[in-house]
Amino acid sequence: MISLACVFAFCAVAAFGSPIEDGKWNPYKYGDSGKYIPTNEGKYIHIPNPYIHIDNPYDGGYGPYSHMYEPYVSEATQDTYRLVLTPPKDIPFYKDGYYKNNGIKIISQKHNYKEDKYDFDFETENKIRAKENAILKNPNTIDEGIASKGFYEYIGPDGFMYRVDYTADENGFRPKVKRLETPYSGKWVLEKVN
Repeated sequence: MISLACVFAFCAVAAFGSPIEDGKWNPYKYGDSGKYIPTNEGKYIHIPNPYIHIDNPYDGGYGPYSHMYEPYVSEATQDTYRLVLTPPKDIPFYKDGYYKNNGIKIISQKHNYKEDKYDFDFETENKIRAKENAILKNPNTIDEGIASKGFYEYIGPDGFMYRVDYTADENGFRPKVKRLETPYSGKWVLEKVN
């Protein structure tokens, strides 16, 4: 009976008495020398490359790319225009002989001259007009001078009215020029360039 109890105890120690894997050195597993004993556990196993190359699988709806097809379509070109002046209509003031017959008549003329100021205006039958008002500044001094303000205008051979508004005083002559359409002037029209 004792021998049966010893066998049972030995089996129990062998089955339940082995140390638990706790990260410590256990001489039963690695021997008494304390040296590392390598195993095949975790060893790298090479698997050949499974990648299979397929020549140009993309056809984009147009077949394989051939460097010939250009799917980009450029935007339609935009028309360009420039402004062109049409020739003027028949201008009576520039006809041959207009100035030879009786000369040009003055339609209206006014003037007023005084010692310290003057003003005048006039208009001719060929549409020349002028007007000026002036005063004497700083009389009887070294800075004495006339300051005037006015305009003149006329119709040019292109049928446009040219008007010059001006001021003249101690700061000089300062004009502002305008070019105005008349019934005789040519018209600006858009001409297609391309």
